[in-house]
Amino acid sequence: MIRPIRLSIRSFSITTKLKSSYTHVPRKTISDIHELYKSNIPITISTSHDYITSKMVDDADIDINLVGDSLANTTLGYQDTNELTIDEMLYHVKSVQRGNSKSLIVADLPFGSFEKSQKQAIESAIKLIQLGKIQAVKLEGANEDTLKTIKKLVSIGVPVMGHSGLTPQKHNTMGGYKIQGKDSENALQIYKDCLNLQKSGVFAIVLECIPNKISKFITEKLNIPTIGIGAGPYCSGQVLVISDLLGMKNPEENHIAKFVKPYANFYNLGIEGLKNYKNDVITKKFPLADEHGYKIKKEVYEQFKKEAESI
Repeated sequence: MIRPIRLSIRSFSITTKLKSSYTHVPRKTISDIHELYKSNIPITISTSHDYITSKMVDDADIDINLVGDSLANTTLGYQDTNELTIDEMLYHVKSVQRGNSKSLIVADLPFGSFEKSQKQAIESAIKLIQLGKIQAVKLEGANEDTLKTIKKLVSIGVPVMGHSGLTPQKHNTMGGYKIQGKDSENALQIYKDCLNLQKSGVFAIVLECIPNKISKFITEKLNIPTIGIGAGPYCSGQVLVISDLLGMKNPEENHIAKFVKPYANFYNLGIEGLKNYKNDVITKKFPLADEHGYKIKKEVYEQFKKEAESI
């Protein structure tokens, strides 16, 4: 009887469903993301900033887990994303990575961590990849220096996601958080930036706060996925900040952008739960001896009591 020969095939980083050397479970790769794009299947992205939110993103089977610099506002309480440092980002990247074993993990390079020189950008990216164990980084903007930096990162094997339209790290020069591409000149510049980003080697581009028709035109002209946030329904995928997506912020104190659709109301549910907890403690409904407490054998307690009272 002739037995069939089984070939041993080695998988490399470009193959789909790569088993991560860190987690030993299938993790999405950039090839998987491009397969979704080629198949015209919308790509899903959510941010997460710690182990708990990362675990939820993982269990929901979201394609890309973005550790966005929005953690500055949502998790750390800063007024501005530009206050976030590379070391703070690394701390949260590590937490996210520990909670997620299936999504492609991408992290923002924070403001001030890549603009000085290509050397600084390489050091920042390598720090996040080596110590944070992520798969790619995201850079905002498309000026000449940034494009050169992206090309250099890609050339040394660092996958890069681009970001055009509203770039929050540069909101001071943009006059605030405003819709971009509303006039033909600005819209044309965004399109040129996207073409240059694609040429520089990015594997996808986030389009933020631009008109629907402009994002549709750009998406149809590019050969890489576009990821919309406030850019309408015609992009290759969508991204939302998890605190907006799950309603984690006090709606009375925080503006909800037009492009956000909350899918839960964690903040109010959390407040309700905390109030119920406080009320149960005050009225002595929690903890209950039998339901929440641990018992001890009678003879053990009696022995303890006898010896304790003799002290």
